Amino acid sequence: MRHCGNIIRKHINDWSTRLGNLNWWPKYVYHFTDIHNAVSILESGYLYSRNLARANNLMQADNASNDVIQHTNPEHLNFVRLYFRPKTPTQYRNEGIRPLDGRDLGAHCGVPIFLCFDSYETLNLDESEVSNGNMGSHRANHSSQPEFFSQIPFHLVYHSGAIPDGDKDEIVFRRNAEILIPDKLAITNLLRLICCRSAAERQTLLTMLSDATREKWFEKIRIGDYSLYFRKWTFVEEVVTVEDRIIFRFNPNSTTPGPFNIKFSYTEDGEERIRSWNGKRESLVNNLGLVVPNATVGIASLKLDDTIAYLGRVYFTEIPF
Repeated sequence: MRHCGNIIRKHINDWSTRLGNLNWWPKYVYHFTDIHNAVSILESGYLYSRNLARANNLMQADNASNDVIQHTNPEHLNFVRLYFRPKTPTQYRNEGIRPLDGRDLGAHCGVPIFLCFDSYETLNLDESEVSNGNMGSHRANHSSQPEFFSQIPFHLVYHSGAIPDGDKDEIVFRRNAEILIPDKLAITNLLRLICCRSAAERQTLLTMLSDATREKWFEKIRIGDYSLYFRKWTFVEEVVTVEDRIIFRFNPNSTTPGPFNIKFSYTEDGEERIRSWNGKRESLVNNLGLVVPNATVGIASLKLDDTIAYLGRVYFTEIPF
């Protein structure tokens, strides 16, 4: 937004003061996406608009609802889209691993990764625009003008907690207000944090990255604050090994514990043997323990239905250092 530097700084300072224990929210603008897309973004160094990503086969996983996309103005799909805040209504619809028959409007982002960008630097780009609400709605307007930015009702954008029934439509619309960048956004100088939901999902992301990209971003890949995620659905919190058993510890508060089709595989380093188990349907509330005879060090993976839940190196024996 051209010539808006002072307005942007005042916005960040004012809302950092007003939001109490959420005072860090205005310091960033947010993009959450499926872990496969996050890997593609970090490897390429760019965040692309939906249309450009699809045209160049860069979208590894589509976590949006087809119904919502079909009713979105086609022009809006030419923007990179970021949010002013986490925990948007859009995120609520698709966060977490849900059974195939339990996905809201077909939207699904089983393992969401948050990319947190410097809000001042991003908003202050010449080409940045902002919307006053959900760009999937016919009500939304967008502009790069400072007057437009100043008129956005940020008390509704940053609204947190239960929504009064009479205000639901308005608050849901405003919580989804966006920052818009035409076509693509170079991330290297703007990306401040890469946040994962759990230690197991952080290990999965690190495992999926190339060596060079992992080294570049390692210190910024963190386990995210609780105010980034709703945490109401299934995901792996931790993976441990005990003797010849690998134990997956799941979110005990999941409202969608399955049943899932479970596929587990373990590949021993230096050998071509894979131990796999496919086809068991089970509800996952706390722990899932599997026996892996004679294992030492290898790569374990767990898929629930069509979603990777964990991928990482595991150690069954003590490793001398």
